[in-house]
Amino acid sequence: RDSVASRGLGDVYKRQGLSKALDATLRQGHDMRAFGLGTVASMASVARYANFTASMRAVYGTMEARLDAAPPGSANALVWRRHGDVLRRFDRLDADLRDVAAEAPALSPATGDYVAAVDAAADADEADGGGRMLGHLYCRYFADLFGGSMLAAPYNLALGLPAGTPRHYAFEFAGTRRDFIEDVYASLNDAGEGVDHAVVTSEALVAFRRNVDVYTEEPVALDAARGAANLVAGGARRVFAARP
Repeated sequence: RDSVASRGLGDVYKRQGLSKALDATLRQGHDMRAFGLGTVASMASVARYANFTASMRAVYGTMEARLDAAPPGSANALVWRRHGDVLRRFDRLDADLRDVAAEAPALSPATGDYVAAVDAAADADEADGGGRMLGHLYCRYFADLFGGSMLAAPYNLALGLPAGTPRHYAFEFAGTRRDFIEDVYASLNDAGEGVDHAVVTSEALVAFRRNVDVYTEEPVALDAARGAANLVAGGARRVFAARP
């Protein structure tokens, strides 16, 4: 199959197969209110941001270790070995955490449950050749690719983080973001030819639920208000600093 890049920027990849089935899980699994409030809440303080970063570091570390170990020729390996070098986030999250914490905070119960769910999916895939890990890959990495790129600046503004951080929202593409996303969709469809789509989409919904649990575990409403106030204050500081 030709890659999206070889077909030209003007061609829009038509959702079909596994990619279409995974996109359909967004309507049921993606809780915009929970993700939005949880994100702003993690801007309430540097300590809150460190907790959130530690959670994501643990989740991505587990996902990436299990995807790295996927058997050659499996559906998981097909997608990960094509795109893992660009997608992987653990090293970036680890560096972001070291910027703000001398040692990693203890993992929260919701994070532990999320990590356990990833391990359970990978174990099941090894047992029956399924592609459950593709559901986890879809849930996290596509969120980063589509929306995460807009979050680095607000975090920096709200918390006064070191220049160039947080790193984990930045991707390095050989071409454009759009081309890369379309190539990942194409790879998902290739991998989907050998797995039960219902098994993968069911696991994607598990991943969405685990994400909601992590994003809403700490006091969300109060911390979201604090995070919003930090954004406003950070914006005001930047405006005043830019004045002659």
